[in-house]
Amino acid sequence: MILIVHGNDIEKSRNYFFEEKNKLKNAVLINPESVTVDLLFQTSENTHFFEKETTIIIENFFSKIKTNSNEFKDITSYVNKNKTINIIFWENTEISKIALSAFSNATVKNFSLPKKLFLFLDNIKPNNSKYLINLFHELLKTMEAEIIFFMIVRQLRLLIARIENSSNSIDEVKKMAPWQLFKFKKQAGYFSREKLISTHKRLFEIDLDQKTGKIPFSTEKSIDFFLADL
Repeated sequence: MILIVHGNDIEKSRNYFFEEKNKLKNAVLINPESVTVDLLFQTSENTHFFEKETTIIIENFFSKIKTNSNEFKDITSYVNKNKTINIIFWENTEISKIALSAFSNATVKNFSLPKKLFLFLDNIKPNNSKYLINLFHELLKTMEAEIIFFMIVRQLRLLIARIENSSNSIDEVKKMAPWQLFKFKKQAGYFSREKLISTHKRLFEIDLDQKTGKIPFSTEKSIDFFLADL
């Protein structure tokens, strides 16, 4: 059994992963940076020796090992050929189709955020409040305001990384394709450096005020006010 759980909706994918994990009687967690064919073989053999079914769990395997490396090819080949191995992969992002295709017999569970959310995030810029507020309230029909707020904070953090040229300090930026880097750089260009940093600071203040109860507004209202002030 090979199960791959992934997607950019981390909350839902993580919940599903824990549900599956809690069903297991015996599970072995392997660090993705130390996984090898030999380690998988030893773990699998120990399972047969003690006559108990064990499931191997590896988190963020695809982020740690390059899909074009010999190591990746050796591991996927072994897993595909071993019909008795039980293994669950959980990834905190969406896995590429090329990487997924390496596992021929896997059950894949993809938990994706709405495409409209990324349309909303990509349009965060000054003087665009009316459009953003309308889109935000459309998103609220299917998403929690807290998740949307988290994604706004993430977007601003990535924009700052682009305007500061600090791509080496943020893993998410280092993994971006050239077209993604260009997109973030273009969006960051709508802000002055000072505006971008002050906007991110405002989000931090909203989050802090929400957690300490300093403002009488809901997260939804706080986002409305934030967007109106852009």
